[in-house]
Amino acid sequence: MKSILPSFSALCLTTILSFSSSLPADEKKEFATAPRAAWPHETGDIPASDRFTFGALENGMRYVIVKNAEPPKRVSLRMHIDAGSLYEADDQRGVAHFLEHMVFNGSRNFPDPKQLIPQMERLGIAFGAHANAYTSFDETVYMLDLPNLAEPTLKLAFTVMQDFADGALLKSEEIDKERGVILSEKNSRDSIQTRLMEQQFEFLMPNSLITNRFPIGIEEVIKNAVRERFVAFYDDYYVPSKMTFVVVGDIEITEMEKRIKETFAGLKNPEKPAPEPDLGEIPSGTGFRAVVFSDPEVPSDDLSLLKIEAAEPKSDSIAVRLEKQPLAIAHAMLSRRFSILAKEENSPIQNGSASRGIWFQTLDFGSIDVTAAENRWEDAVSILEQEFRRALEHGFTKSEFEEVKANLLNAYEQAVEREATKQSSALAMEVISSINDLKSLSSPEVDLRIAKSGLLTLTPEACHEAFKQFWDTPDLTLILTTAKESDETKAKLLGLYEQSQNEKVEPKAEEEMVAFAYTNFGEPGTVVSESRIEDLDVTQLVLSNMVRVNFKRTEFQKNSISLVARFGGGKATMPKDKPGLDQLAGALLNAGGLGEHSEDDLQRILAGRNVGAGFGIDETAFALSGRATPEDLELQLQLMCAYLTDLGYREEALRQFRKALPDMYDQLRHDMGGAQAKMSQWLHGDDPRYVIPPLEKALSYTEEDVKSWITTQLKEDYLELSIVGDFDPASLRESLLKTFGALPKRAEQAKDYSTEMNIAFPNTPQEKAFTYESQIPKAAAMLLWKTQGVGDDISTARRLNILADILGNRMREKIREELGATYSPSSQSQPSDSMPDFGFLLGYSIAKPEDLKTINTITLDLGAELAEKGATEDELERALNPVLSQLEEVERDNGYWLGTVLSRSQAEPKRIDWARGRNKDYGDITLEEINALADKFLTKDRAIQIELKPE
Repeated sequence: MKSILPSFSALCLTTILSFSSSLPADEKKEFATAPRAAWPHETGDIPASDRFTFGALENGMRYVIVKNAEPPKRVSLRMHIDAGSLYEADDQRGVAHFLEHMVFNGSRNFPDPKQLIPQMERLGIAFGAHANAYTSFDETVYMLDLPNLAEPTLKLAFTVMQDFADGALLKSEEIDKERGVILSEKNSRDSIQTRLMEQQFEFLMPNSLITNRFPIGIEEVIKNAVRERFVAFYDDYYVPSKMTFVVVGDIEITEMEKRIKETFAGLKNPEKPAPEPDLGEIPSGTGFRAVVFSDPEVPSDDLSLLKIEAAEPKSDSIAVRLEKQPLAIAHAMLSRRFSILAKEENSPIQNGSASRGIWFQTLDFGSIDVTAAENRWEDAVSILEQEFRRALEHGFTKSEFEEVKANLLNAYEQAVEREATKQSSALAMEVISSINDLKSLSSPEVDLRIAKSGLLTLTPEACHEAFKQFWDTPDLTLILTTAKESDETKAKLLGLYEQSQNEKVEPKAEEEMVAFAYTNFGEPGTVVSESRIEDLDVTQLVLSNMVRVNFKRTEFQKNSISLVARFGGGKATMPKDKPGLDQLAGALLNAGGLGEHSEDDLQRILAGRNVGAGFGIDETAFALSGRATPEDLELQLQLMCAYLTDLGYREEALRQFRKALPDMYDQLRHDMGGAQAKMSQWLHGDDPRYVIPPLEKALSYTEEDVKSWITTQLKEDYLELSIVGDFDPASLRESLLKTFGALPKRAEQAKDYSTEMNIAFPNTPQEKAFTYESQIPKAAAMLLWKTQGVGDDISTARRLNILADILGNRMREKIREELGATYSPSSQSQPSDSMPDFGFLLGYSIAKPEDLKTINTITLDLGAELAEKGATEDELERALNPVLSQLEEVERDNGYWLGTVLSRSQAEPKRIDWARGRNKDYGDITLEEINALADKFLTKDRAIQIELKPE
């Protein structure tokens, strides 16, 4: 489990954050949270973008307003509280996060805890999707994304945010009811990664507050904290002087300023501000240390070299950005070296990386990590040490530097091109991130100009110097995370590292640049058939080689084009005597390079270009996808054609796949995902195409097995290419004819795979259990009601979506809010798109193993009640309105047009009709239709009760 510099959030505690250092130290430095400062652009030399309007109320509450057109007639609201779990007292550990829940459970204007969420849903605001919050170590953030600008919607949203700020009732009885929900959330986020992370934090910073303030809290406080401790935190830190309100959307700035002032001007600060937290001590002068962490459920052996030191808070400036640039590039170059080394024959590592992060403006972390191949961590020690020392002693090559530089510069340039159509929700989160990062909200043009000014004179030698300045220190910690540890492991780890230090390292050799070899595919083709679908603005072509093309020009995402070529039969054609072959196929197709270029060659050749290709294997097709800019569209088409005509199937891809397999299988054995895989196999009747084979079987497959499966389909089968985005149609046509139009002839018709995909859903009713090996008491209760596949009946599929949302609301109200038995119960309809008789409506809850039967019984009864008595008009409104509010927004998403509408629209013309009638069909849904489906499908005799649990 390697070190990853994290973005701390209670919503992502399962992220692997394991970075550790040995901390017995001769010196310790005290550190504290950085005080709230002025906006960086007010004190520094990087101006904020003109798009941002900044302001402050007399009570100290700040605000930022941004007029943004995408999506139209929408607005995103954020409220940032400059306090998180670090601000808790010992008897409040978990209260900051608990409060984030409680503000939804009764407030000044919504005193009934059951009042707020239904009221939002009636206006099209879905709980979770549009209304959410998170708590991290140093901040709490509330988020509302509004589906329209109607006065009732805006009024409700501002009232809700006002209540979050100072109107929470925090009733004792509601706190008690929520305790079970919080404990369930804590349980749902429990994992071996989380447990090791906590151990490593304790080792890394034993005298730091961070170690004892993980946002989810501790059971003792969650179970027993009295109301007064909640009120104390709320009164101390939910104060205007620690709040920033953010509005981004298709709005008028003056109107939003007026609303902000009317809503929040009355908030009061306490007479005496609450104290800022003392974060404790950062050890220094530790010298070189080695430490081992172990647990039988760890899926891989990971090595990390870690540096930690105190950092002085630095507000954003040109100098600060340029100071960080050389080290960031050095780390990127070292990461690429690890990637290349991992592919070499007999390499003991699977991957590696180097990074640096600054937390809370006070902690400076550096981490160099490698993941070892199975039982190879001892050999991997020398890779880590010698590549670290090679960079330290000899630096980097010009070719390495130019590759990373080109990619970095391109990223800044693309940010400029895409700024005009940035989504409001993303822009709102940029503002939130800037608050504690002390980063100026500068324009992409300014960011590009600053980056260019540094890159203009930057050299590999300067990056080497920055790497030495940061890493040339004796105060490093070597960490091994492994499943097996003995009394000698630590000494062996240290001895191997010291032994490796005696080996001489040579400078990295320069790589010779080669040109892209795939620019001529023969005689250009012609268009033999063209049709226009005017109402959807879609063009469909048939080329002279029978390649089908669909394209739609959009301006939803400036300078961005998405493509997918679907061909062959995918999983439907997989040999049934080779279960799991699709996993190797995916690895070879994506990492096997081309005949003329390895994957690493392609990364060098395409550095700074906006192209890429990735294979996927669907149930009834292979899919080759890519994304490009208008300038690189022809290169993107060339790249895709290269994959279709000259796949590399290179040995390094097979080696990497085989090297990773043991860890993948070990993780499945100890993770709920393994139980889910067993369930999927059973649901599909043990069809070999859905079976995870024994490890030995998976390791036995070769590239010849993959070739014999896909070669004919790759080169001859029906192929349909779809393109959506910001392109010039005339230029696209010209490029198409030179690339896809020049390919050998393809099949004229798509094959029908309904016979191959004739898989029946299991008989009902049944009860099943699927297990995995773990000491962590995390399990899942699942109810599957047999429904049907999509087939030609999209109308029923849509209505089943709404029925699932109604059931999901009932599950939330009963299982979460009334009983406090689970954190996030959910329901969804899952009809198969390729199997006409295969579909189910799912009710799902994460819980402790001992609670599964109770939760499944409750869910079964909720379904039966819907079947017998039906839903109400209010329930239909609450489920349907959030969906209706999203339809227009989804239509401004390239992914919807590419994946749902165009990608097989010539093989399946019904998809055009489905898109054409979608909005009206959803709008026409009636309560009678929903209740008829509930009566048909949600009966107990159609249900399968499933338990996923550890053993």
